[in-house]
Formats: sequence, structure tokens, C-alpha cells
Amino acid sequence: MMEYLETAGAILFMLFFFGFCIFIHELGHFLAAKWRGLHIIAFSIGFRKIWGFTRGGVEYRIGWLPFGGYVELPQIDSHADAPTLDDGTKLPVIKPIDKIITAFAGPLFNILFGFALGVVIWLHGLPMDTPKMKEVVVDDLKIESPEYKAGLRDGDIIYRINGETFNTSWHEIVQKILFTVGKVTLDVKRGGEKLQVTYIPKENPDVLPGEGIAYPFFRARVPVKIYPLQNSPAYAAGLREGDEVLMVNGKEIFDAYDLNYLITYSEGRKLDLTVRRDNNIVEIKNVTPAADKNSGVYRIGVSAPDQASGQVRVNSVVKDSPADKAGIKPGDILLASGSRSIKVFTDLQAIVGESGGKAVPLKILRDKTELEVSVVPKHVLFYTAGILYVYTEHPTPWEQFTNVIALTYKSLKGVFYGLGSKVGLTDKQSTLKPKHFSGPVGIGHIIYIAVAKASIWRGFYYIVIITFSLGILNLMPLPVLDGGHIVLSAIEMLIGKPIPYKLIQPVAVVFVSLLVAFMVFVTFHDIRRMVSKPSASQSSKEDSKEASAAASAEKEKLNENKTPVPAN
Repeated sequence: MMEYLETAGAILFMLFFFGFCIFIHELGHFLAAKWRGLHIIAFSIGFRKIWGFTRGGVEYRIGWLPFGGYVELPQIDSHADAPTLDDGTKLPVIKPIDKIITAFAGPLFNILFGFALGVVIWLHGLPMDTPKMKEVVVDDLKIESPEYKAGLRDGDIIYRINGETFNTSWHEIVQKILFTVGKVTLDVKRGGEKLQVTYIPKENPDVLPGEGIAYPFFRARVPVKIYPLQNSPAYAAGLREGDEVLMVNGKEIFDAYDLNYLITYSEGRKLDLTVRRDNNIVEIKNVTPAADKNSGVYRIGVSAPDQASGQVRVNSVVKDSPADKAGIKPGDILLASGSRSIKVFTDLQAIVGESGGKAVPLKILRDKTELEVSVVPKHVLFYTAGILYVYTEHPTPWEQFTNVIALTYKSLKGVFYGLGSKVGLTDKQSTLKPKHFSGPVGIGHIIYIAVAKASIWRGFYYIVIITFSLGILNLMPLPVLDGGHIVLSAIEMLIGKPIPYKLIQPVAVVFVSLLVAFMVFVTFHDIRRMVSKPSASQSSKEDSKEASAAASAEKEKLNENKTPVPAN
């Protein structure tokens, strides 16, 4: 029941605040028009009216297409010398300064709302994926990657990216690489030596398959600082706030994912943790995770990497697992289960997950011979130790605003260079593409996921990004946008008369058509992302996706006092 309520709450949050960003924009136009004495026909949130009422001569509407809104202002929208209403009433021509003020007020209100909500986030704190780092230790580097071929190695310490030092989270470090146009230069330390590694990023098929982005082909060793909940197995064993976990059962861990995986799939076995506390090394014995009886998945005990050929070749088989008992061996190619083909590892996970523990028939290919086997999946419970990660930051409203400006600029720059390199206009490359933009559907989905799977504060932060973006993008000097109206009105002030409609009309039609086409394009890709299957990343851990999901389902629900991020 609580899960349904949380889902409903996330949906309501998304609908209300996404709509509010549009409302606040149109409210700016509306109040400015009122102030300047303009005639207002209607104030609408959404398009294609389904409901409305009239008050004070203005019709207030709600549309069933929630992709924007408008304030109907005939004195701005009309290009006639004397705008005329449907009843024949002629309206006075307004001054260019009135048009500029009215057009500018919409983006201004978005930006003011962003600053107001940004203050709340600044005071409360924002959950982060990792603590801020001034250096990054490279781990799990793929040998076929451009980074490896350029000379990067596991254990290298990255301290500068493209000549700049940093003090950021892993997510922000990834952004620095993703938004780089052309070559990436990493300054690294290796032993007592300092080196430079320069490479051209390429698409990483293991991260967001189908998106084609240049996500790094390595992980970072992230300090794992924890906050154990009171009365939890972790607290009872002696773990305390601020402990940095270094090893579990004598095995070094490199990030919170490693710790979470070991706990989630511990099957209740006791764990010995080595932690750093106040610069001292402390051994914590017998941390006994507790079973979450409402969780778990069915598994057969195999792992397989993604294959570009569409084949799922078994990489490893867990000893005494259902797959081992059924005779499946490393190197076997999984072809199908009954009438369902197996082309990627997630196909197998879906088939096994839906089995309910009943025998699953599998067709496999071994040494050019097809075999039939029957596997009875085992139900694996998830376990928890009651550990939270304490990763928060307090960005000022100005930092939040400038970050949106920087991301907008880098995104547009990356897309333009990516398109330019394809048609031979530049030799600088970028993996960013127009399909990586998001429209209303994608934005709404992002807000929903943030609130449903992370925290309400992460949701508020995305609202800040969205309202700032609406303000900034609407000020671009393009026809049909507020910035276009401002430019045309400024030209009218300079030349002393409006620009002839016959000059504006064809340009406006072209831009409206391009805008509608672009909205259809990004909406198509938004929906495609939402309905497409996730692809299992290449990993020796069969259940990497499930382990990660078990952690992230609670990942950023904040403790009101400490604002920690739950781990498992």
C-alpha cells in the first residue's frame, strides 16, 4: 500500500511542479500585460481547451495537452496597424517597450522562481552520488577502451581534466568528460611520476545502450563514508557516523556499489569490515545483515557480458547453483526459452524472474551442437545492514543558476560540433546528439524518477534546473520565442516602425514548423527511453542490475537531520 501511495505522490509532484513552471512563466507575461494596460483575451495552461471560466474580461483555460501554455495578447500577436477583436472592437497599437517588458516578464518569473526554490535547497542540502573529490583513482578500466589505448591504467590518479583541477562528485567528473568537444586530456599520477593521457572519447555501449554517449570506460574508487541507522545491524556491530569503509572480509572495496553488493547478497553471512575512523584503522567484526523478506529475485547463477552480435555467451557459472546443477557451462550460448529468444542478458533475467521458481527450459549452443536443459531458479533474498551514505552539498542559488547556464551552453555546443563533424565542417568530435535533449515527456519522467526512487529534494533540484532552463532558452533571439519578440520590438524602437509582416511571417512559419518537428523528435526518443529494455552491463556479477536497484530504490530519501542517502 505504501508503495502505491509513494508512486501516486511522485506522479502528483511531477504533474504539479512541472505545470507550475509553465504557470509561473505565463503569470509573468500576464502580470506584465496587466501592468502595461494590454488587452488580455485568455490565460491558458496547456493547449486545446477542456475547461475554463471568465472573470474580469479574461478567460482562464486548462488545456488537455500539457506541453506549455500561453497568454493571448492580440496587441502583441497581431501584425495589423490596429488590432481588431472578433466583435469588431479596434485596439490601440502598443509601444515597443510594452512588448519588450511583457515578453521579458515570463522568463524573468521562471528565473526568480528558480532562485526562490534554490534558496530552500541551499539551506536544506542536496544529496550527492559521491563525496566531492580532488583526485580520482582509476579502477576497472576496460582494455579495449580509448583511455587504455592512450596509456591510462588501473591505479592511476587523475588530478586534472583538460588542464583544470576539480573538487566535484563522480557524476560531475563524468559530465566534464561527456561535454568535452574533441580530445580529452587527463593529468595523472603514477607512482612518483606525472603523466598526460590524451584520447578521443568514443561511445560506451555498456552504459545507456542505444544512447551512444562517451561515458568513461572506468570506475572511480570513491571514499565510502557511512552513517549507520540506530538499532541497525551495522550500528549494533560498532559502526559509527563518518566511518570510511576500506575492506570487507579482507577484500578492498572501491565504491558504495561494492559495499552494497556484498551486503545485499550476503545471505545473512557475517561480514568483517575494516574502516578508517579519525585517521585510525578500526576492525569491525560480525556485521550480520538482516533479510528483507519483501524483496528478492529469482536467479540461476550465471553471468554473461553484452554481445554486439546479439548472442548471450555464458561468462561464468556459480558453483552448486541451479545452472551448475543443470549442466550449463562457461562458453555456452543461450539461444531461447520455449518460444522466447534470448538476445541480451536482460532477456534471460526477465524469463527467470517471471518463472516464479518453476522450471525454465533453455536451448543452448555448445560447440556447434544445440542442447535442451531445464533449470529450476532459486529465490535470492536481499539483505540490509541499515547503512546510509552521508553525501550532501549546499550549492548557493547563484551556483545553481550558473550551472544551468554552463550545462545549456555545453549541451548546445556539443550537439552542434557533433552535427558539424558528421558533415565535415569541423574535425572536433562530440557524442552528444539532438536525441539527447528531453521534451515535456522526458522531463516529467525524470522528475517522477527523482521523487519516486531518490528523494523529494532531488525532485526540487530538477524543478530548479527546469525553471531556469525555461527562462534561459525562452530568451534566445529566435522567432516564436520570447527572445524573438524582444529583438523584433527592439528593432521597431530603432527604426521607428514595425517590421513588415510579410517579412516576419515566412520566417515565423519556418521556425514554428522546425519547433514542432523538434518537439515530435525529442518526444519520440523520450518515449523510446521509457519503454526500452535496460541492457545488462558487462560484469562478473550476475545480478548487478538488481543489486543496484535494491540500493537505489531507497537511495536518496533523506533523513531530515543528517540528510544521508540510504544505501541498502
